[in-house]
Amino acid sequence: MNIKGFTLIELVVVIVVLAILAVTAMPRFTSFQSDARVSALQGLQGGMQSAADMIHPIAIQRGLDTISQATITIEGETVLLAWGYPAADSANTWSRLIVSTFSDAIFDPDVPAEWYFHNNSANNWIRFMTRSMIDPNNNCFLRYTEATSSAPPSFELIQTGC
Repeated sequence: MNIKGFTLIELVVVIVVLAILAVTAMPRFTSFQSDARVSALQGLQGGMQSAADMIHPIAIQRGLDTISQATITIEGETVLLAWGYPAADSANTWSRLIVSTFSDAIFDPDVPAEWYFHNNSANNWIRFMTRSMIDPNNNCFLRYTEATSSAPPSFELIQTGC
């Protein structure tokens, strides 16, 4: 009688080898996800910086750089400004400047969007997060702080939790 198959020892050895491969490969896949989130946030920052750089000279030309709150019309869209730069407002600024879908991470977390935001109007900043890091406590976001009378807007990329 010629029986073909695997012995129990051979199956255990294969499972152990696969487990070792999985353990060594898992950190690499995790790193890829983290790198992808950081790259997405950097891309968003680049788009936002470009939009701010294009709007500011127009605002200066129109005398809107000395006003704490103003509006400007760009390609038929009214955009909210602060000291001649885009304001920290998703609905009235960034959703009109960047072709993307935004949703409030606190009030609309279940609404499908490409970017989620959380803002603090008292401190004039807004945080943007990827869909996989929708919770602002994850420390994986881009914070845009709007301009003041004495300083241009700033971007801060927080990636410790990505």
